[in-house]
Amino acid sequence: MSSCTLENYLQVVYPHLSPELVSPTALAYIHPIAKIFPSSSEGLFECRLGANKSNVDFSVLATNSERNHHGLEKVNLLVNLPDKFSANPIWKRIQNFCYACDQPNSILSRNIDNIWLEFDIEEHPQLLPTPSLFLGLKELDSEQCSNQISSISTEQLQTVKTALYILFNDDVLPVIENNLGICVNYLPQDSQILYVGAMFSRQLEAVRVNISGIPAESFEDYLSQIGWRYSIKPIQQIIRSLAKIADAVILNIDIGTSIFPKIGLECLLNNKSTRCEPKWQLLLDCLVEHKLCTPEKYDAVLNWSGYSHEKDYPNLWSDTFSNVSRLLGDKWHSICFRNLNHIKINYHPDGDLEAKGYLAFGHTFVCK
Repeated sequence: MSSCTLENYLQVVYPHLSPELVSPTALAYIHPIAKIFPSSSEGLFECRLGANKSNVDFSVLATNSERNHHGLEKVNLLVNLPDKFSANPIWKRIQNFCYACDQPNSILSRNIDNIWLEFDIEEHPQLLPTPSLFLGLKELDSEQCSNQISSISTEQLQTVKTALYILFNDDVLPVIENNLGICVNYLPQDSQILYVGAMFSRQLEAVRVNISGIPAESFEDYLSQIGWRYSIKPIQQIIRSLAKIADAVILNIDIGTSIFPKIGLECLLNNKSTRCEPKWQLLLDCLVEHKLCTPEKYDAVLNWSGYSHEKDYPNLWSDTFSNVSRLLGDKWHSICFRNLNHIKINYHPDGDLEAKGYLAFGHTFVCK
């Protein structure tokens, strides 16, 4: 089955996806998006966990971190999209950006680890939806961050600026560039930028920046230093609770002509499987306690993780993966995985507080 796409694995996992999290209508809009990408990609459902909140977004990992001198195979996919994509100005910018990432020894190829495309799922979707683009920077260990903080900050900032100039056709407002520099220059030791997002789908005059390594108790100090003029006191209790459970809490900010009011807190655990990691239940308990997650969605998220085997879905499996599986022998299984990637809290100083669960799926090989 040479035409296998991510949609095939979407069909494998959707029986495990509760309509409490992703409605059948939203799922119908996601199918044609998944069909664009090869079966070697990964998918991510962004599900609202609160009551009366059914919006869903869908993201695709369009690259991976297995780099070599030939560049990234999946970047080539985005560079060589059909003509109907290149006729769209946003998709054309994405193609140009991926082409630049594919150039050996460039600052982008050195420092960018992966690329995600995020699609907002609307009631009346476009035939060719416009994605937002998130570029993941290579993550450095704490020793590297401590020993090279100045050079790392300079390199990261130059990487981000280079990417933004390509993505926005050299039309980056000087004030945004200046504010971005302030955010990087005030990064505490042992912290770094993990992701930068160009929010094309939301027509937002801002750049999303996700920062790791800032202790939760230092969030307000850092935000104040970079010009965020609000208070996180209304959510200090939940921040403390989440920080005690999560292995990492990533700060999300939107940088425009100012630092936008809304911030995000991504809670990550080292173990992605909800079946093997009791901390996921503790995190969700915290959300239920603060009325950010309904009991129905709580159960649906905890029941998501698992594996689906090739032998159960032979007609949906990629020929390439099937052939590799036969070469590897009986010790290895070709499976489609499902896991909880992370949980995110969005906070707006006007009092709006929202929780989201990010449910991932894709293909891998596992040893018995």
